[in-house]
This record gives sequence, C-alpha cells and structure tokens, in this order.
Amino acid sequence: MLLKKQQQGFTLIEIMITVAIVAILASIAYPSYVDSVRKGKRSDAKVELLRIAQMQEGYFAQNLSYANSLTQLGLSANTVASEQNEYNISIGESLPNGCSGTNATPCTSFRLDAVPSGSQASDTACPQFTLSSSGQKGTDGSQTADQIRRCWK
Repeated sequence: MLLKKQQQGFTLIEIMITVAIVAILASIAYPSYVDSVRKGKRSDAKVELLRIAQMQEGYFAQNLSYANSLTQLGLSANTVASEQNEYNISIGESLPNGCSGTNATPCTSFRLDAVPSGSQASDTACPQFTLSSSGQKGTDGSQTADQIRRCWK
C-alpha cells in the first residue's frame, strides 16, 4: 500500500490568480486614494485665505483701508506659501486701482488668490481659490457656481 504525501503550500496558478486580483483592486483603489488626498490638501488654501482675510479686516479697522500688499499686513513677502506649502497666496486685486493701502489713498476692497503649487498643481477640478473682501468665494474664473460650491465644501 502506497501512502500519498499530503501537499503543502500553494501552486503557481493560485499565487498568480491572487496577484492578479490584488492588482485589479489596487488599480481601482489608488486613483480614488490620490483624489481623496488632493481634496484634503485643498483645506490648506481655504484656511490660509481665511486667515489673511481676517488680517485684512484688522488692518482695515486700524487704517480705514485694506492693505494692497501682504507686507503691509506684516507678512514676509507679497506672495507667501500656505502652511503646508501646497498653495501660494497673494493679493490678486485691490480696488480702486492705484490705492496705496493707507488713509491717503485707501483700498476699499481686495481679492486674495491661492494658486496651487507642488503636488496640488495637478488639481484640475479646483485649479485656484479666491476670496474677496465681501466674502465671495471663488475658484478659477471658468468655474460654475456648482463647481465653486464643491471646491469650497
């Protein structure tokens, strides 16, 4: 009587099928993961825009004018990086044109821009964030109201 040895381990076919299943799942999950990370990093722009807008309101209370440069607000340059270095923040527009940010020629409104940099530069759904002195939130000028709501959500 011959005793049959009991097999242990996996066959090559079983391992190949397992690897194929894992590869298919990864190809589905990875783009979703990247998109979620990109959406999470958008908060870096929103937080910084709101912080600088608050600085503008404080400046206005003291000077009866909004600042026309970030250096007037006490920041190191006219374009500053957000906290996580994902966006570059600047004052996009101060009105009226030619205002100095002083009592002599006051700025009555402003718009802050957050332009993506680094890994966020590939974010085509929300290519740029804007915030005005009236509280109006926006993105790139070509976005619809629904797209702006989704980006600022």
